[in-house]
Amino acid sequence: MKKPQAKGYLLEIVLAKLLKVNGYDLVTSTDNEIVNLPRNGLNIKGRGAYHQFDSLGTFRITPPFTHPIRLFLEAKFYTSNKVGIDRVRMGIGILQDVNTNYSTVTMKNKELKLPKYNYNYAIFSTSGFTGDAQRLALAHKIRLIDLSSGYYSWITFFIDQIVDRLFTYHSNNGDDISSSDFNKFKANFSRWVNNLSYDQLYRWFDFDIQQSVVYEFVNQMQNVRSIYIASTKSSQIIALIPDNDDEFRNSLLRNPHQEVTITWNENENDVWIVRPTRNYDQYRLTFQLPAVIQDYIFNNSVNQYESAYDEKRRSFGMLSFIAYLDGENPTLCTLKFNEEETRILVDRYNQQFRLENQHD
Repeated sequence: MKKPQAKGYLLEIVLAKLLKVNGYDLVTSTDNEIVNLPRNGLNIKGRGAYHQFDSLGTFRITPPFTHPIRLFLEAKFYTSNKVGIDRVRMGIGILQDVNTNYSTVTMKNKELKLPKYNYNYAIFSTSGFTGDAQRLALAHKIRLIDLSSGYYSWITFFIDQIVDRLFTYHSNNGDDISSSDFNKFKANFSRWVNNLSYDQLYRWFDFDIQQSVVYEFVNQMQNVRSIYIASTKSSQIIALIPDNDDEFRNSLLRNPHQEVTITWNENENDVWIVRPTRNYDQYRLTFQLPAVIQDYIFNNSVNQYESAYDEKRRSFGMLSFIAYLDGENPTLCTLKFNEEETRILVDRYNQQFRLENQHD
């Protein structure tokens, strides 16, 4: 196994932990659609083939007019190359095969009672996606989540360091390790991440220079804790990242339906920033849009700020998601865009910027 593949598997473990707040539970055993194949692990039965998976989860809540939802989680950990159209094609092919593997014509009554799932596919990338990959994904509802901004460096840097350490320990040439050695480590890593055991992680590194790496990762996992998957008024699904998850959760527990400001900062990795209109400093969320959507918003308008307002009204007027804030019970949460408060906030930023430039 090569380093990029090993890093992708470990990244999937971290992401599954962060997605748990959405009621996302990993599939770890067989059922009427999942089989365990010799030397190939868990596979899902499609219409024409079996498909091996590492990270497949079921959401606890099923919306009306659909089957229970399952999500394939694929993570690509590349240093520089963007994820290309081939990975999206693979996701489309898998979904087409598994979502059409259902016929009731010859089913017995007992089989008709078995659950049928609606499968979805999300690809996370540390290096972004090519334009062709993004366009194809949008057309076929493959969800792409870009982790290339500095907001996720604490995850990528930690996995970089831990895989380098793993390969130094197990690889003869430093370039690859056996699948059996990696799988043993992956099982331990999953337990460490889910328990956030600083001592276990630090002891495994066993040299002082990495102490700060482990501390930063555990600290950030405890602060961020969650990625909230929100629906929008358009077809976009966005990943909301809190700076401090405790503050955000407590705010939602008091009031799950809030008005927010949404601002865009071109100097901050092209991120969009969400804050409450009341108690502005209580929490801060960030999200990113696919580059092709971002380019459409800003490159087809004379006034990019007004274009950003138009997009917020059209697509982000209401962000909605279901979250297990107490770990047990689902809560429907909504964040409603308040344009008036957002304009006041942006005008304040612009005035401060002009004053700072005058002093310079």
